Order: sequence, then C-alpha cells, then structure tokens
Amino acid sequence: MALKKETKPKSTAKAVKAVKTVKEVASKTKQTAPKGKASEVEFKVFAPSSDSVAVAGDFNGWKPFALKKDKSGNWNGKIKLNGGIYQYKLVFNGQYWETDNSNPERVSDGHGGENSIKRV
Repeated sequence: MALKKETKPKSTAKAVKAVKTVKEVASKTKQTAPKGKASEVEFKVFAPSSDSVAVAGDFNGWKPFALKKDKSGNWNGKIKLNGGIYQYKLVFNGQYWETDNSNPERVSDGHGGENSIKRV
C-alpha cells in the first residue's frame, strides 16, 4: 500500500500590498527632465484651516520649505529640482508630517510610515 503525500491547505490570508522602494520605483520610471537640468516643480495643497504648510524632502535636506496660502485655502510653492525621483512629506502647522493625499505614489520611510514620491 503506497502512502499518500499529505498536502497543506492553501492559505486564506489576504495578500498585503508591499510598499515599493525608491529603487523599484526608479527602475520603472522614465525621467521626464534630463539629469542635471533643473525644472521648476510646483507643490499644491488644499488646507484652508492650516496656519502653515511646508514641503520637506530629500531634495532640500528635509528642511521644511514654506508654501504660500491664497484666499481659497490653497497652499502652493515652486522649487527648482534636477531630473530624478524624490521623496517628500508635507508639514502642517510646523509639526504634523504627512504624506501628500493628492499623490498616491509612496515608498516606505524606513520608520514604519511612508513618504510621497515626486518625479521630475
């Protein structure tokens, strides 16, 4: 009598969507500006109740760059960046560091959270 090989039931656990690394994002991305050539990149945020909004990323040493508020509650500002892929967060009221809700592209920040990605 031959022994029947025991098979394990298939897992019913939900698949977890992995957060991409910057390297993975970069490998699948065409550069939209030539390396070494700077372009003006605009950051826009709708946050009418915020007292201040800034953008901080690997392009400015993670030092918040203040955005300007218009009468409608939109905050915006322009930064010159060379072609590439950058990580950033928005800083609300000088203390709340958040991903950009208008930008779904994100990578792990290495601290259990995420950073938004800006392609130039």
